[in-house]
Amino acid sequence: MFRKQILAIFAVLTLLGTYPVKADLVFDTGYNIFDGNDPYWEEVWVIDHAHLDVLGGAMGKLELTDYATANIYNGDIEWLFIQGNTVADIYSAGDTLEMFAAGNESLAYIYAYDVIYHPTSGLAGEGWIEGTYISNDLPFSFSFYTDTSYTHVNIVPEPTTVLLFGLGGLLLRKRR
Repeated sequence: MFRKQILAIFAVLTLLGTYPVKADLVFDTGYNIFDGNDPYWEEVWVIDHAHLDVLGGAMGKLELTDYATANIYNGDIEWLFIQGNTVADIYSAGDTLEMFAAGNESLAYIYAYDVIYHPTSGLAGEGWIEGTYISNDLPFSFSFYTDTSYTHVNIVPEPTTVLLFGLGGLLLRKRR
């Protein structure tokens, strides 16, 4: 009997488009900042078209869903999960980022160089990535939680590399 009541409540919430949020801190509208003045939060969610700039502080898990956006400039994040048409720009997530998961048309842009993808091993056995952040020259490495998470990652190279590619393209065009 109790199970039927739970299923009925879940069905109503699904029809209404509202889901229970089990996060410690939720950003659900507008532009928000998470910085070093914030205490440690176990789980932080950014939902429903909200925008979050992470400037410092620490969190166990950062989850983006429902068209949310996050710019991660600094801070200690242990797990990053993105799904539901979200975008995460990672300029520096410290060396504490252990796990990354992505799905459902989400994208992560990592501003880094010397990036190497290892398709096997890692914490979840689904591969891992290592490199150096452009913004502060700090090395990083993190594991992929699912075997398709790496397909949601785009590496944005350092500006000098982009300039050299552009100049090389101009030289090739000029030779014709």
